[in-house]
Amino acid sequence: MNTNTALVLGANGIIGRHLTEHLIATGKWNVLASARSALHDKTTATFIPLDLNDAQAVAAAGDQLKTVTHVFFNAYTERLTPYEQSEANVKLLSNLVPVLEKVAPALKRILFIQGGKAYGAHLGRYKTPALETDLRSITPNFYYDQEDYLRKQSAGKNWSWTAIRPDIVIGFTVGTPMNLANLIAVYATLCKEEGIPMRFPGSYKAYNALVNITGDSILSKSLEWAALNEHAENEIFNITNGDIFRWSQLWPQIGEYFGVPVAEPQTFSLQEYMPGKKDLWAEIVKKYNLSAYTLEQLVQWGFGDAIFNVEDDAFFDVNKARRYGFQEMNGNSTQVLLDAFRLLKDRRIIP
Repeated sequence: MNTNTALVLGANGIIGRHLTEHLIATGKWNVLASARSALHDKTTATFIPLDLNDAQAVAAAGDQLKTVTHVFFNAYTERLTPYEQSEANVKLLSNLVPVLEKVAPALKRILFIQGGKAYGAHLGRYKTPALETDLRSITPNFYYDQEDYLRKQSAGKNWSWTAIRPDIVIGFTVGTPMNLANLIAVYATLCKEEGIPMRFPGSYKAYNALVNITGDSILSKSLEWAALNEHAENEIFNITNGDIFRWSQLWPQIGEYFGVPVAEPQTFSLQEYMPGKKDLWAEIVKKYNLSAYTLEQLVQWGFGDAIFNVEDDAFFDVNKARRYGFQEMNGNSTQVLLDAFRLLKDRRIIP
């Protein structure tokens, strides 16, 4: 009988979806998967529909949360300004945690996701390689505020927290805006259909900057490891594939995989040019008998503009997690991306 019960919040997202599958596959967890809408994939996890924005709804779900021992918090809500975003995302936690403290006596740890914004990546250049001990950037920053809330709330309690910082998570999901694998795959498919080369849409500097990414498999393993490692309590860990690369090294391999030629970078806005290709995408779906997703459901082009125009090196130091015992960050980022593309093909998302 499993003694640990995981509550995976944001189970439809790129992180939560794979984490749910991973925890189930280990056979060591009772898994509760929560999202605001029905789960996109079939699963043996117990589904708990939950809108963390609604404090009354969270309180009403208390009976379903009594056995929770570990919380994997992947929920997120978008707002227009940094102040609104911070307030709204802290509220997601503050609506939940007091309920768990009341109804789940065996609660041990709350794990939550941070990322490059913790180092000021959204503001521009940051020190590389980024270390977990680096000083904070200008506030408000909802990562900091969530962390501070959990630090304060857990003080003197029987539960602890752990923050995991991946960078550009690569994996399969639909309907998640920040999904780079979907974006590249759809972009390559559109270029191939139009008979044009797949040019890197960012600047030459961005094409040659050093970057890193995090595969969903490695991330899921790190979350489980951090949940069960007593030395990980109240700690922060950078998690990536363990390698760094330049898009100039990877782009030709991506083009080769999709069978589309690659030419020199040519800077343009994906957000400006690509949404107008929704009719072409609909034709591709029909022509190749693909799953009937619209362009808007698969891709958020503005996310690509942000990623592909980072002109300075942007990567993390991951040695802290290794020192604490997590030894899985030996991935190959090229392979991680290609595996994500293969899954998109298997699911009939791309031809």
